[in-house]
Amino acid sequence: MVYGGKPSTGCKNCRRRKIKCDEQRPECTQCTTTNRLCPGYTHLFDLVLRDQTKSVSLKAQQRKSKKQSATNAQKIGTSHCITIAESHNSLQPSGRVPPSFAFIATNATTGLVSLPIALDEPPEQQAVNAFISNYVSITRHSYSSRGYLDFLLPLYQNTRHDSLLSLATTAVALVVGGGSPSFRHFRDLSHSYFGKALLKASKAIRDPVESIKDDTLMSVLLLSFYERVLAVAESKQISGVHDSGAVALVKHRGKQNGNSELSARLLLAAQTQVVDHCIETSAPFGKTSADLDSLRPTNFENAASRLTSLSALLTDLMAFANPILRNYHETPSQDQLLQILNYASDVEAQVSTWPDCVPHEWGYKPSHTFDDLPSHESKLYVYNRRCDLYQDIWVANTWNSYRSTQLMIQYLILQSLAYLNPDHSSPLGRRIAIAIARVQELCDDICASVPFNLGNKTFGGPSDRKEVRYPDDGISKPSEEYRKSAAGLGGRFLLDPLKMAKKAICLREGQGEWIGRQIERIQRIHLLRKPVEVGVEEMSGVKCPGGR
Repeated sequence: MVYGGKPSTGCKNCRRRKIKCDEQRPECTQCTTTNRLCPGYTHLFDLVLRDQTKSVSLKAQQRKSKKQSATNAQKIGTSHCITIAESHNSLQPSGRVPPSFAFIATNATTGLVSLPIALDEPPEQQAVNAFISNYVSITRHSYSSRGYLDFLLPLYQNTRHDSLLSLATTAVALVVGGGSPSFRHFRDLSHSYFGKALLKASKAIRDPVESIKDDTLMSVLLLSFYERVLAVAESKQISGVHDSGAVALVKHRGKQNGNSELSARLLLAAQTQVVDHCIETSAPFGKTSADLDSLRPTNFENAASRLTSLSALLTDLMAFANPILRNYHETPSQDQLLQILNYASDVEAQVSTWPDCVPHEWGYKPSHTFDDLPSHESKLYVYNRRCDLYQDIWVANTWNSYRSTQLMIQYLILQSLAYLNPDHSSPLGRRIAIAIARVQELCDDICASVPFNLGNKTFGGPSDRKEVRYPDDGISKPSEEYRKSAAGLGGRFLLDPLKMAKKAICLREGQGEWIGRQIERIQRIHLLRKPVEVGVEEMSGVKCPGGR
């Protein structure tokens, strides 16, 4: 299986009929004019990693021989390369690294590191290369990142091919790449690497030296990432075992082993993943949050870490409220409902302080990029003619995480008020109207971030395509870095906020259906099955003012 040149990106009908496809979305003109059902377009992995005929494979081998005979390494590096941020330019080649990372060239003009993609490598290496290109090498704002993938390459580049980190990275790369219909076997192959990584992780966490290394904690977080990707792909509940293991490992490492920026980021990533899992399962986070906050270096505090700490308050609220609200055998007492209402109002007040701590440049502004589109087409990508611009995808994701947290609080408030059933003119009745208005505002903000995350992309997987249109400020075109991050991560970042917004029953007419179509669009782009529902039930019984 090798790369045989630039493949056709037309629809399957046009390729079978051997005619030129204009690649219109959602259906090409050739199919619509001949009353054919357009089957859509092939995923990036299907194109790049497709099986080749014998003649095409021979031509590919001939091209490879010519490249090997070339003496200019820079020319090789720029023909097929992954561009890595300048922060990694101190990495040095090592004989211990996996084969596809054995050569690193630095562009003297841009200061960027170029990493060649060896497309004739085994599937494992091809999957790793694609994973690093589409997810790892994307630059992110230092104040907005709660993740750890931007630190993966320095560790991975200096590890052995059979190390825990290498096995965990390969397992994640394969399970992500296995989302392509023609490469489901990648997912099967990932199980083997995942199993090997588990065995090594079990030994590493028991070793007094290995257990305090950043490589080990990074690997455990990757195993948790693997579990999440597989759970979404197979519509299963996330167990959270590796999230808990990462927290236990952080505590074991102690503050003395967490003073570096990498260690602090790994700690924050572990804390964020456990908070997310607790929200999904309505489990309390409790004292664990304070314990992890105490281990974080005093000089490491950003807006994203602040949001994680505030979101931990929601986990305890849900652990208290949900057993009462979901007890279908016993109606909650008035005292219990008022307790939930007061508790939720207190958490809401604390979470509402978060926007005051964000940097000034995080403010979002309107864009009118899609105003020139026909009304019927604009409605596919923009809700209510509102489109907001953010500093980058990571900032937009952090804002949507905040909105999701606030939505869950409002849902608990409305569920409690629905049981109390107060008169509309009473203070509690007016509280219903306030909560409904707040839900509408938060859902509108999430919908307004959809064009920034997705543009008018409807297919193609986590790769940028020049014909995809993204919003701009009317002065400068969207940067390549923004386009790349939006194509690779924009849809995945939007899934949970959109699902949370879709739970609201008091939205404007048609808004819930529009949100549902955006979720389907993301699933089509990233070849995802229906994701597991977040642990907040719909607000049955809450009546909207005016019969909306």
